[in-house]
Order: sequence, then C-alpha cells, then structure tokens
Amino acid sequence: MKRREFFQGMFLATAFGTGMTVRAAEAPGERKTFLQRLAENRPFFIGHRGCQPLAPENTIPSFVCACRLGVHAIETDVQRTKDGVLVCSHDADMKRVFGADLKIPQTPYAELRKLSARIGKKCVTWDPALLRLPTFDEYLEICTMYDKVPFIETKGDVSIVKDVLLAVEKRKLTRIAVLSSIQFSHIEEARRLNGEIFIHHIFSTPELMEKIAKFGNGGLSYNYPKLEDVPAGLIEKTHARGVKVCLRAGDTAETVKRMLAMGLDYIPSNNAIPLVWR
Repeated sequence: MKRREFFQGMFLATAFGTGMTVRAAEAPGERKTFLQRLAENRPFFIGHRGCQPLAPENTIPSFVCACRLGVHAIETDVQRTKDGVLVCSHDADMKRVFGADLKIPQTPYAELRKLSARIGKKCVTWDPALLRLPTFDEYLEICTMYDKVPFIETKGDVSIVKDVLLAVEKRKLTRIAVLSSIQFSHIEEARRLNGEIFIHHIFSTPELMEKIAKFGNGGLSYNYPKLEDVPAGLIEKTHARGVKVCLRAGDTAETVKRMLAMGLDYIPSNNAIPLVWR
C-alpha cells in the first residue's frame, strides 16, 4: 500500500465522524486552556497549515491528518471573501494551491468553492469533496472535534479580527485558541476587543515584545531562520518579561531538540514531527 493511501485510510475514515463522536461528550468548559496545555506538553507542536506532506495545505484533509498525528495545535490563516465569509487560506488569491487566478477578497465564497473540482482531479489521494477552500467555521469544528488548539493567523484588513473573535467566542474557545498575526495592528485590536485570548505576534522585535508584555497573555516569534543567528540572551530576556516565544520551524527531529534546548515554548512544524522527533 502506498504511503499516502495508508495515511488516508488511517486518518480520514470520515472527516467528521469518529472525532466528533469521541469529543461530543466533553463540555467546552471542561477543556484545558492554551496555557495549561502548554505547561503539560513539551514539546508543544503546532501543525503549520495542517500537515502539508500528507495533504494540500489549509484543507480539511490537512487539518484532520495533523490532528490524528497528535499535534497539539492546528495553525491556519484566515481571509475574508467578497461576501464576508471567513475562509482558510494563506494567500489572498487561489493560484498557488488551487490553480485559479481569483482573489479571495474580490470573489464570493460560492465561486471559490467550485475550485475543489480542479484540485480534486490533480490529487486523487483524497476525496475531491474535501479538497476545497474550507470555511473558518469548518476549521474550528475540526479543532473542537479533536480537542486541538486553534492557532489562528488573521490576514487582510484589521476589521477581520472582530469577526474571528466573534466566531471563536461563539464556540467558547476564547481561552483555548490563539490569535496571531504578522500585522501588529491586529494584535493590538485583538487585545482591545478581548482580554482573555492568547495573542501571538509573528516576526516580532524586542521593542514590540515590550508592548506584548504589557498586553499580557502573549507570545511571539522572532524572524531568525537559522537558530545560530538568535542573539545571545534574547530568549531569556523575552521569558523574563512573561512573554512566550517560538521560532520557525521545527521540521526535523534535530531542529526540535535544538529548539527545546533553547527553551522555546511551542514549535511550529510543516512535517509529521510528532511521529519521528524522538
């Protein structure tokens, strides 16, 4: 049996079946917060856009595969369509993943959804019906089913932060989820609107770290692709201000070990690291 076929059978017997049955009995109030989970799991793995080696990024199969592999959080990117639907996509257009030159903010969701047939023909491993642009609500449903931390990166106009927070609050995931962004204005808006959700600034600086420390309940990533380039004492200084920190990305077992030795708090990964890192 081919490797991809094996994983498909193992992780996606049904996309919304077994996981929902297992988790449905748990009340949201009984679930541990992000910080509680972080304290209990070392390393704490974040599936970056799901599990990209096994399924196209930011799709239902990618999210479910990452859940079944045992990561602790599922990262996604949120954009807003022309008609206001929140969807999961790193890019503002559909060209790289779906092969169509359509811009998400300028296109209604119904039109974007039709592109699933195109990618389905190219990726026969997965059910074409699942290989479509997921809504943000579908992503939250998967995170809830498998009791994973939604690690959410907001994109586009700062007004999207309010819509994302409302969706998270509706599912009672505020103390479980993480709201992240490369745009610091999104981080400021998130904290202005909500004092409980954990905030995470992508590619931050020591100066902005001080602002995050004042906001409280926050973390960041510094933009150092090579671990050896991280300035001495930077991680310790960040921790001393009560701010969590990570670097990108723990894609090999050796890198994960080095990140743990550096004292990083959570580890984004593009690969199936939970199976191999030890």
